[in-house]
Amino acid sequence: MTTTQAGDPYVELRQQLTITRNPLLVVASPLAWRAAAYAVASVVIGGAALLIGLVGVIFLPWIAYATTAIERQRVVMLGLPRLVAVPGSRPGWRETFSGRGEASMGVWALTAVFGLINLMPVVGLAVGLFAGVVGIQASVARHFQPWEFVLSLVWLAFMVVFALYVSWVLAAGQAYLEHSLLLPYSALTRQVDELTSSRSELVDVFEGERRRIERDLHDGAQQHLVVTTMRLGEAVYWLDQDDSAAARSAVLDAQTAVEDALAALRTTIRGIHPQVLTDRGLVAAVEELAARQPIPTRFECHGGPAPLVPQTESAAYYVVAEALTNVAKHAAATQAWVQLTYAGTELRIDLTDDGRGGARWVPGHGISGLAERTQTAGGRFVLHSPDGGPTMITVTLPYDRTHEARAR
Repeated sequence: MTTTQAGDPYVELRQQLTITRNPLLVVASPLAWRAAAYAVASVVIGGAALLIGLVGVIFLPWIAYATTAIERQRVVMLGLPRLVAVPGSRPGWRETFSGRGEASMGVWALTAVFGLINLMPVVGLAVGLFAGVVGIQASVARHFQPWEFVLSLVWLAFMVVFALYVSWVLAAGQAYLEHSLLLPYSALTRQVDELTSSRSELVDVFEGERRRIERDLHDGAQQHLVVTTMRLGEAVYWLDQDDSAAARSAVLDAQTAVEDALAALRTTIRGIHPQVLTDRGLVAAVEELAARQPIPTRFECHGGPAPLVPQTESAAYYVVAEALTNVAKHAAATQAWVQLTYAGTELRIDLTDDGRGGARWVPGHGISGLAERTQTAGGRFVLHSPDGGPTMITVTLPYDRTHEARAR
């Protein structure tokens, strides 16, 4: 399973719409046939949008809005993800002509124009294909004329290949232009949804962390302090009884309990923010973390370590810590690797284990928490965990060397 955050959407779009240049293979290309279906549908939808828009011009905002909704869904025909609609957008004259939110007037006009553009080549190609079929039928009907049959077959094959290439050009062009109009709003919508989800999950994470700290204090330092109080009470009692030896023993027990309480507090504080991270930086903290793992964990650092602002440094440390905890608990691994790479203005973290793989993105748990912490720091998170392993996590966190050195 691979989960990744998207990069440049237009680069990805061009990659998804790339078709083979080999004419002998284009017939076997699913994208070519989807493009043909998309182009034919564009004639129908574009013609209907134009006709209805001209006849019912008074209802143009609602017609444009409906057209935009259809085009958002129709990109699925090309194997592209559905374009997310802007929540709360409504049809109206001002919204239609300003292109606010849905950019609906531009999409309506684009759909109508491509309906007309696609009409002529679709009709011409349909006539060419029909001519090839008629030629084959005629050669068979006249006691099978070999040369006529071969020429008709070659013509038909040429027209099929030509039709697929023309359909792909028209479909890809329309899809790219519609993405140019709609994708910025769709991307913004997705970011709002992700931020809303991230905020909810981070609240859950913080609440869970608060309960953990409360439990650690209750079960750790508080118990030792209770023992300290009891021992000091015993010491007072033995002093009243003029038994200095028993009082001294009680005081020593109280001292031991205080030391245990301090050790428990240090452990709890280390869980909140490790002291080595503050004193010696990220590389030393991660190296120490890898050395403390229950399974052998190899650590490497490449590039010149740069001073990081506390937010980036903490995000990097806890991503490594939580990932290694997941490995120890769930991966059934015998070996793990952690690598930090300082390159340019990015810190890359690679974590790999040789466990059973199959890690899944479950909201509110495990991998999802790592991704949310990465997104909070403005980074990118990639998970590759096929069944049977290995599991590979790549986290990239941005930083500015000059700015962050000053901030430090």
